[in-house]
Amino acid sequence: MKKIIKIYSPVDGIVKPLVELNDGVFSEEMLGIGFYIEPKSNVFFSPLAEGELTQIFNTKHAYYFKDSQGPAFLMHIGLDTVNLEGKPFDVKAQIGDKLSLKKEIVAVDFKMIEKHKMLKATPIVLDLNEFTGWKFEMQKDGEVKQGDLIGTFTHNDVQKEEKNVRNIVLDILESKNKYSILAEKILNLVGGQSNYTQVHNCMTRLRFEIINKDNVDNESIKKIATVKGVVWVGNQIQIIIGQDVYKVKDALLINIENSKHSTLAQNEKINIKARTNFFMRLIKAFIAIIVPNIPVLMASGLLMGIKSILVLTNSIQDMGIGGQLNTNIDAFSIFVNVLSETGLKLLGIFIAYNTIRYLGGPELTQIFISLIITGATIGLSSLPSVNLFSLGSIDFKLSFYTNSIIPHMVSAVILYHVDKFLKNWVPSSLDIIFRPFLSAVIVFGSIYFILGPFLFLIEQGLGSVVGFVSSIPYGIGCCLFGVLWQPLVLIGMAGIPGIPVSMALIGGEPSVLITSITISGFAQLGAVIGVGLKTKNKITTVAALATIPGGLLGITEPIMYGINLPKIKPFIAALISTAIISLFVGLLGIEARVMSGSGILSFTGILIPPKPNSFANIFTGSANGLVLNTILWFLAIVAVSVLALCLSYIMYYDRLSEKKSIAKTNKKYMKMLAKITNQKVKNLDSNYLSSLNNVITQDDVERIKEIENELILITNKNVLLAKKEEQIEKKHQKLFNQVTKIETSKMDEKEKLLQQEILIDKYEMYVDKTNLKKVENELIELKVNNEKNIVWINEFVNSKIKLILNKIKEINSQNNSDVLLDIKNDYWNSLNSLQITYQLVEKKPILINNKNLKISNKENKNVQK
Repeated sequence: MKKIIKIYSPVDGIVKPLVELNDGVFSEEMLGIGFYIEPKSNVFFSPLAEGELTQIFNTKHAYYFKDSQGPAFLMHIGLDTVNLEGKPFDVKAQIGDKLSLKKEIVAVDFKMIEKHKMLKATPIVLDLNEFTGWKFEMQKDGEVKQGDLIGTFTHNDVQKEEKNVRNIVLDILESKNKYSILAEKILNLVGGQSNYTQVHNCMTRLRFEIINKDNVDNESIKKIATVKGVVWVGNQIQIIIGQDVYKVKDALLINIENSKHSTLAQNEKINIKARTNFFMRLIKAFIAIIVPNIPVLMASGLLMGIKSILVLTNSIQDMGIGGQLNTNIDAFSIFVNVLSETGLKLLGIFIAYNTIRYLGGPELTQIFISLIITGATIGLSSLPSVNLFSLGSIDFKLSFYTNSIIPHMVSAVILYHVDKFLKNWVPSSLDIIFRPFLSAVIVFGSIYFILGPFLFLIEQGLGSVVGFVSSIPYGIGCCLFGVLWQPLVLIGMAGIPGIPVSMALIGGEPSVLITSITISGFAQLGAVIGVGLKTKNKITTVAALATIPGGLLGITEPIMYGINLPKIKPFIAALISTAIISLFVGLLGIEARVMSGSGILSFTGILIPPKPNSFANIFTGSANGLVLNTILWFLAIVAVSVLALCLSYIMYYDRLSEKKSIAKTNKKYMKMLAKITNQKVKNLDSNYLSSLNNVITQDDVERIKEIENELILITNKNVLLAKKEEQIEKKHQKLFNQVTKIETSKMDEKEKLLQQEILIDKYEMYVDKTNLKKVENELIELKVNNEKNIVWINEFVNSKIKLILNKIKEINSQNNSDVLLDIKNDYWNSLNSLQITYQLVEKKPILINNKNLKISNKENKNVQK
């Protein structure tokens, strides 16, 4: 059956084919097929005899009319009129109004449009990307009256073939989600599977042990939108992604598993280790071993906090696990005590398991040995220790190790090597019995009789170092540690101070330094919120807001790499806030008492009564009680967040205007000129500065402001488009998961197809890509309009640079110096302030500063001699 839609002139005027419009968008049919009209009257009526008005653009210059047969037509009044923000348009209709040829839509003030030197041409088009199969036949062109028939849109509606659900299902199953696409892209850019030996992740970073750095495309990785930054530590590349990093790593592992080429990297493993610093390998290994324990630590810390509150309120009794055991208590008290104490008291077992897993050794055997090392069968409250000998005040004891990190780590390393040796030595027929048996005897014997006492002392020694830093008077140690922490996170070196601090806390030493770490994270969070509140750039706002959930959980890399560090001042604001509040943390003795999660979840580590070795509050002279410690902790978090927000809001600005930036560069130039000529700035001719300051006129300022407003519109539209695409991606991922689940189920093939077809129909019903396409069209239009602005800016920059350089040459010649011509990049950056801010061009490197000026000045004097 053939469909026919008649299209009528909405206004008196002259009708022409689209190709004659020659605008580069409508004339190329980028937004659809149709015609355009040069209006002679100013009131526009409906171009359809029946249908519905479905959309009116915010700027009132464009309208969508939906015909009763389905397609929606776009009427776009004027070119570039979007920039007039709706001022010439008096809308007479509303969305949802029924259409007729007598239905008034909008009255237009064409004098205003002509005043802004814009075209009145009004295209009416149908988008073939959205409504396929339609054709347009123009029946009348030239002079027309409102209501005249212009042409017809036709569609041969051939009965659709019954859709092949199986093929659609296969397409869905073969599709890739955004994490798979990202993982594949990163894998290629790091040089492929043959260019690394290991890949793992921490809370925010995807880490590759790289074989050949030259094969890594560093710059392309940085340009990936999801990537917040790239850090190299030795041969390890750390790609900062954020809290979704584990999804990317999982997708990467699936890609690797599906690959047919996975052996070459393993053959290169020895080479990479030979080229990597041992200490750096140790730090990386420690991070890879500790990070998987975080869920256990967070759960245990929260449970300990709940237990402490219940004990404090006399709801339960404390069993005293780890000391004198109280067994004369009720069942609920036993339940809570065992639930809360197990994770932290037996932490060594988890540490050992992750160590042997990292090394690739026998995991079950390690769990068996770790249970022995903790003396699990004896009971935590009855563990014996035997004195071997003493050196001064230091006692060497044979003991068991429950939550000590180093003995368990070392036991896993010993087991790994013992197991490798025994594999080659024990006969295959006896391997299953004697290899685990001998491994257990050798490893436990080594730890219990030989290494354990020394390793325990090493652990205690690290605790003493941490204690020394913490006890630097007046909170100064806390302050310094807090300020240094986030810069160390940035360069991937936080593990160096983090290891002893974490080990001391796990070993039972309360820590004000852990609180400083939390404080530093909330300072970065407060600073990025300040940026989000102040910026006029929608992309920056969205980017800042997107980091808040991760920031609340202590994940600061996306905040720092994405916003605070590139903009510098928010980062500085955060460091200042950290220094001030960390000082009070040290003075008030606000301490973490057990290991816990990061960010807001670190409060689970403070809900513990004070210990004998707790830090004293300088004002009370004693350790804070559970309630006071908790209150002070929350007050410190709020204080640092608010302080950083306020400082960031005050210090940050999106960009210096071109005029202010030029004035700043002029001052730099005059100072350098004074230094070269051995004069004072005030003694230089004042006309120099005024001539340079007047390069940018008021007309230039106003034109740049207009362009900036258009760029804000584009960024807002980009954000809206990204949001809609993400919504569709989520629905598609949900469909993928549901279809995959059915595909792998045991139901028969007919039932599978039936269930999958229902899901596909539901998806197609709810996923409306019409609005997405409209946003895309609006964005295309805005970008095309903006191309003329970019041409103007480039001409503006070139002409002003030429003018400035001529003035500088003139000033230089009067002062017998040509050294300062290298300052041209400073001026180029100043004039391109707008384009640099909106990432349309990259900032040029600064070629001259005080340091290289001294060298150039010296060389210049030598030449003159």
